[in-house]
Amino acid sequence: LVRERWRRATGERLHPPPPSADDAWPPMLEPDVKDVDVAIARTQPNYKRYREIREVEALYLDAIAAARKHIYIENQYFTSKVVGEALAARLQEEDGPEVFLVLPLKRFGWLEEHTMGLLRSRLVRKLRREDRYNRLRVFYPYIEGLKKGCENIHAKVLVVDEKLARVGSANLNNRSMGLDTECDLAVESGGDPRVERAIA
Repeated sequence: LVRERWRRATGERLHPPPPSADDAWPPMLEPDVKDVDVAIARTQPNYKRYREIREVEALYLDAIAAARKHIYIENQYFTSKVVGEALAARLQEEDGPEVFLVLPLKRFGWLEEHTMGLLRSRLVRKLRREDRYNRLRVFYPYIEGLKKGCENIHAKVLVVDEKLARVGSANLNNRSMGLDTECDLAVESGGDPRVERAIA
């Protein structure tokens, strides 16, 4: 995927690296889980001869629909109408999951605050209105003594129950659902207790 995107952007074809017996994983880091399948979810706009791909959006919607206990989202932006509607529907269910959102307190810069910040505020207010059973929690990081008091968030993380963990480049905004090229990686437990522990 990386080589293909490089070719599209530059016209240069990169060859795969030669096989190696060396493990590229840093030896000082202990992985949380090994020997698992990793799914790739992409967004690609319809451009020239390349067809539109909306796997990022589909995986968000499927994961939100599948949640039983909790949905944890940490994201730089939170303005996607379709994702907001999916979360609102789950919050209206009597036995729906808890929803935890970790977002930046404010957007940085006048333009971002008056565009993305405004859209995010509207979406969070909508979710609060739809939260019939008091299962929505919205957090932001705060560091005492830090200029302006809040830390920016650049993460794009989704965890559903102990069943799915996902991280990647996609923000929860309309651009990442269909206009930009994005790539997220996801691990699903498939009922494997060791993978569930790692996700938890």
